[in-house]
Amino acid sequence: MNKRRISATALYLALATSACTDTEGSVIHRVADGSPTAPEAVASVSEVGWEWSPGEGERVSKVHAGPTGAVIELTDGLVGLRGDTGDELWRYRAPGAEGFSASFAPSGERVLVSASNEPALLLDTSTGEAAARDLDWNGAGRLLDGELLFHREGEATEALHEVTDLETGASLWRQEESLTCSEGGPSRTITTLSFPEAVVLLLHCSEDTSEGALRVPAPDTVNALVALDPKDGGELWRREAEDTEGRGLAGAKLLQGHLVADLPGEEGWTIIDPIDGEVLTESPKPVLEIGDDTYLAGPDPLAEDPSHELRTFDGEVLSSVTLPDGRFSGDTPETAVCLPDHLLTIDMERGSDEDTIDVVVTPWDDEGAEDVIAATTTATTNNLDPGRLLSVPGAVIAYVPVQYGAGVDAIERVVALR
Repeated sequence: MNKRRISATALYLALATSACTDTEGSVIHRVADGSPTAPEAVASVSEVGWEWSPGEGERVSKVHAGPTGAVIELTDGLVGLRGDTGDELWRYRAPGAEGFSASFAPSGERVLVSASNEPALLLDTSTGEAAARDLDWNGAGRLLDGELLFHREGEATEALHEVTDLETGASLWRQEESLTCSEGGPSRTITTLSFPEAVVLLLHCSEDTSEGALRVPAPDTVNALVALDPKDGGELWRREAEDTEGRGLAGAKLLQGHLVADLPGEEGWTIIDPIDGEVLTESPKPVLEIGDDTYLAGPDPLAEDPSHELRTFDGEVLSSVTLPDGRFSGDTPETAVCLPDHLLTIDMERGSDEDTIDVVVTPWDDEGAEDVIAATTTATTNNLDPGRLLSVPGAVIAYVPVQYGAGVDAIERVVALR
């Protein structure tokens, strides 16, 4: 199937002036008809269910998971698609606008948008309806749940943070000094992650806080995770690890509402509750996806074991699979999706002017068996990052991401597997 799905609802909204907000002919704002229900999560996939491509003059920069499917981020707006059908539910566009910005709340239920010469709007990501209008936001600051904005001032080595009320602009709290580790000394902010009830910062603390020292750290290095209450800036918890052997770059990421940390000086990858800092489990392999009481662990590129594993938080391996020789075994969350019956991985079939981006369907505990879904094609991409997978309600999305270094400056097609 190679067509763009447009629902009857979307066609109706395109004609109904009551569903549009048009400021001097420059803004297109169409909302969903009623309150769309969330599609059921897919338990398995076997084919391409639907495809979506940008229209004339539209350029796609990112794809996000929303409450009812996928939210497509354009260079000048957003489009909400239903996950199980691909029908367009809503859209907000400011064609020709410069400086379009979008910031999604950690829950994914709201998004703040602004464009040059247009007041900012707070949109519901299920319907596209405006939850608040005429907001003073120019793209600076990150949207938090509860309609708050998180700001960072200064360089990474002298970062100060502040939270303000989105509608009034009033400051709820502001740091007077940069955060550092328990023993004090210089620090550098590596990563900031926003959760509905916590903002977590990953710090590199050492006498040498240069960017080069992040990868080749000095022996006095300490890495710290510090969680702050978004409402008052109070410290909720912290976790620190010494890197006395100079093992390298610390990392932290957000996966399905959990914090996953890779701190040199600790063994493996740690899954943490971001609210209270409780360690849910320690994984010997990279964590790619997290369920209610299980998680997907991928191959460690530095180890000999090439398998993906479905593990419980107690450490039990429920299922495993090793991809056939020649298949790309990525170790990042964008390269694999865990479903009850099988594992999905992204791969590329090379050898022509139009390389095929495949999704490999491998049953759990059935070595050597696989099906291949030809998802999309690309003329050029990064061999180490051939494409992305994204779980959304009702489908698993496959696409080739923007990679300027590989000559990909826009996402040309979004494919949904069902």
